[in-house]
Order: sequence, then C-alpha cells, then structure tokens
Amino acid sequence: MKILYSKKRRKYDLFYTIFCLLIGVLSLFFSETNHKFFYLYMPLGLISLYRYIKVKYYLIIEKDVLKQNYIFGKKMELSEIKSIKHFAGEYILRTDTRKMRIDIGSIDQSSLLDLKGELKKLDVQWI
Repeated sequence: MKILYSKKRRKYDLFYTIFCLLIGVLSLFFSETNHKFFYLYMPLGLISLYRYIKVKYYLIIEKDVLKQNYIFGKKMELSEIKSIKHFAGEYILRTDTRKMRIDIGSIDQSSLLDLKGELKKLDVQWI
C-alpha cells in the first residue's frame, strides 16, 4: 500500500522547484562575473525536480514494514509497534527502542483513511 503526499504539499514542491530553477537561470543571465546563485540554486532546483517527479509517496507499507519514502526515512516493522499516539497533527509510532513520526498534514485525505485503517488493524495501545 502506498500513502500519497497531499495535493497541497505537491504544489508547494512544484513551486519550490520552479523558483530554484528560475533563480539559477536568471543569475546566469544577470550576473556578469559571480555565478554563486547559479551554483547554489541550479543543484537545488534539479534535486527538487527529481524529487517532484519520482517521490509521490509519503509512506509505503509492504510485507508488514512501514517505510518513510525519503532519503533518510525510517523503517518499522508493523509487528514491533507497541503504541500509537495521535498528538498535534501527527501520529507517533513507538516500539521498544525507536519511534517514528508521521505528519498527518502531508498525507492525501483518501490515503489517510487507508493509513488509519491499517493502523486500526494492529493490536496496539492508542494514546
């Protein structure tokens, strides 16, 4: 199961990508000698463009493993989860040794219902 980013978050990522690429290109044309903005904003723009195209999913649940879908995203076995806390617009999943935060505002509404359904299936303590 794949949990999508919200449309608002995807629009923000698109505008950020366009902004970085635009500043990088404009700095190339309007700066005569110093291209520091080009060397700063073009890589940021290209990285965010790649992220916008490839990373559509916030979470992936496969083979009873919950994985956050970004570079340093955490993985957590669903069977190891001991408690789930809903606090301040996020779910905090805890095991004996680790915890994972899931931002509810970044999740699409239809995917949020799927995620809630999967978490309700677990026999864990809700706080």
